[in-house]
Amino acid sequence: MLREEFDQKIKKEIMEELGIKNILAVPRPLVGIINIGIGKLITSQSENKDKIVEDATYVLSMITGQKPKIIKARKSVAGFKLRKNMPVAVLVTLRGKKLLDFIERLVSYALPRSREFKGITKNLIDNKGNINLGFREVNMFPEAISDKIRYNFGIQITLIGSSKKKEENIYLWKKLGFPFKI
Repeated sequence: MLREEFDQKIKKEIMEELGIKNILAVPRPLVGIINIGIGKLITSQSENKDKIVEDATYVLSMITGQKPKIIKARKSVAGFKLRKNMPVAVLVTLRGKKLLDFIERLVSYALPRSREFKGITKNLIDNKGNINLGFREVNMFPEAISDKIRYNFGIQITLIGSSKKKEENIYLWKKLGFPFKI
């Protein structure tokens, strides 16, 4: 498992490679935010609003192992046919062990199954070394394949590292197995 490997092997390799003396200063995955936007589906199919929200929460809970939070619109926007308190997304924030388990499943199963993913380019990394991924289908996760799912959702994944330096965070993601194309 990635958790044990990270604690026993990867941390020590990062310390040696980056010249870090204190083990608490080693960069580690801090937060993972997984989001499914459903606003467009709900505005186009308003009669099925409850089913769409139910499907999205089911899919995200199967992928992450945690119950998602339903994000509602703060104000109405007529141009998008959006009304106040209408559900627009479901979101999960992962930390610690659940985050490392999710990263392991993402790198081992989901990314190789995705047709549109060719590797992490410099466009997917921000100025702090955090990774932002977006996919048009959640079917790349084996947990998301079910007869209960009636809609095709896109998914956005943001992974935040603990280091303030871009190079250290990129090195961390490489050590965790992310395929880079830089």
